[in-house]
Formats: sequence, C-alpha cells, structure tokens
Amino acid sequence: MEGEHACRLLDISPGGARLMARIVPPDQTRVVLMIPSLGRIEGRIVRREGEEFSVAFNAPQRKRDKLADAITWRFNKDRLGLDEDRTAPRKPGRGRARIVLADGVIIQANVLDVSVTGAAFECLERPRIGEPLRVGEMSGRVARILDNGFAVVFDPPQAKTSGPEAA
Repeated sequence: MEGEHACRLLDISPGGARLMARIVPPDQTRVVLMIPSLGRIEGRIVRREGEEFSVAFNAPQRKRDKLADAITWRFNKDRLGLDEDRTAPRKPGRGRARIVLADGVIIQANVLDVSVTGAAFECLERPRIGEPLRVGEMSGRVARILDNGFAVVFDPPQAKTSGPEAA
C-alpha cells in the first residue's frame, strides 16, 4: 500500500497523532504525514480501529519540542482569534538565490518565501543558527532550521548619513 492517501487529522500531540482514512495502513507501517502549518512528520502505525488509526512519531526531541510549540500556537491562534506571529507579511518566493556564508561558502537555494524582514530557502545545506550571511545586497543571519532548508532574518537597514559628520 504505497503512495499518497488522504486522511483526516483527529488529534495530535508532540508524540503522535490519531487519524481517520478510508484506507488504513497495516500496523507498524512507516508513514509520512504532511500536515498543513506543521509540516512533514514521520512515524509508524501503532494502533488501528475501523477507519481510525494512531501514529507514533519518529522524531528527535528537538523536533518534538518545535512541534509542541507549533501545536500550542495553532490552537491558541484560532481559539483567541490571533493573527500570524510574523513581524512582516510573507509572500511566496520564486527562483533561486545565491547565499554567501561568513566563511565564503556559497549556497544556491530555492526561495520559499520573502518579506521585508527575512526569507526562507529550500536546499540541502543547513548553516548553523545565528550564522551571518549575505543574500544579494542584504546581510542577515540564520534564524531557524526547516525540514527542507533554513530561514534568515535580515539585518535592519543602516541609516545613511551625509555631510561632514559621515566622514
């Protein structure tokens, strides 16, 4: 039973999820869940009953901690009517970017999204969080590691001065 199958998320925690589907995989089947706003999560089927089944996630503690934060935010965001927690709206990106790390290493990456304050990139390379870099004329630092790449927060623009004080 390979391939993609639609399912409905009934319940989720940092350790696993309960789902409903017309086609239920056998026990111990490895699955990859793509959950909107939470991303890609791997696990194994641990329990089945009718059209419902439970998945135990196979994720390191760091990913479980991030998942717990994301679940908490999503629950409270909807319940309390909050807006997204971004400081600037993001727009879908397109094309490729040339990213230069502080040590001179150049990364070619797909642009996932961009805003005035940052951008997200898809690539195999994962620089360290906090590592300084340049994207075109913009300088910044790595803010987060994503499943498929990393996100950058840009440095604030420097105020340009003119006249004798600038010398």
